[in-house]
Amino acid sequence: MKNLASIFRMVAFSFVIVIAASSAAMADFYWESVQQTKGMPGRPDETINVKNYLTPYASRSDRAGHITIFNFDTKTMVQIDPATKTYHQMNLDEMGNPPGMNAGGNDQMRQQAMKSMMGGMKVTPTQETRTIDGYHCQKYLVSGMMMNSEYWLSKDVKGYAEMKQIARKVSGVFEQNPMMKQMNIAGMMSQLDGFPVEMTMKIMNGTSTTTLKKIENRTLDKSLFSVPAGYTLVKNPMPMMSK
Repeated sequence: MKNLASIFRMVAFSFVIVIAASSAAMADFYWESVQQTKGMPGRPDETINVKNYLTPYASRSDRAGHITIFNFDTKTMVQIDPATKTYHQMNLDEMGNPPGMNAGGNDQMRQQAMKSMMGGMKVTPTQETRTIDGYHCQKYLVSGMMMNSEYWLSKDVKGYAEMKQIARKVSGVFEQNPMMKQMNIAGMMSQLDGFPVEMTMKIMNGTSTTTLKKIENRTLDKSLFSVPAGYTLVKNPMPMMSK
């Protein structure tokens, strides 16, 4: 469950943006957020800063000394550990396969197993609004995968229109992966109308709250989305980040 929650947290926060037509040109974005975790099984209570980078071809998240890169064009996810100068790499097609099944296995059996593990994701918009750090936000409820979450979304966040176009591309990648398709990430994107200014995930008796602190449009160097020279590829299965 912790591994699935880690995948969902990374994907959902990076791409909780509506799939809709937009005439604006795609751009690069950088934003910072603070994540407060309390009462999570097997994890200490902590507050960490998270740095996020988004381009039309890739995303990157830096949290607690670990880096996760998701490349939309190559459909790969990379986790980098600067402390040990090592990295893991996984193809999106392999992500989320139940134990004992690989990407070449029976699709129907795999999807059935994942549906049993996760269940469907449900998005419920509410009429509740509030202002968070100057952003007018609307509350959405998201449930499924043994989690209940609250999203406070705003259309006032800088660059939101441009991000819609990136979301359209990302959703097509998600639909090709059985786990993401079963989680209905693309469907969630179409229902969550705004950028997450605050997101609270509730898992068992624990909570994880992520709050946007700043966001800006900036030109991002492609080297940010590559493994640094001299790092060693680790062949064993990718350990989803506990952070």
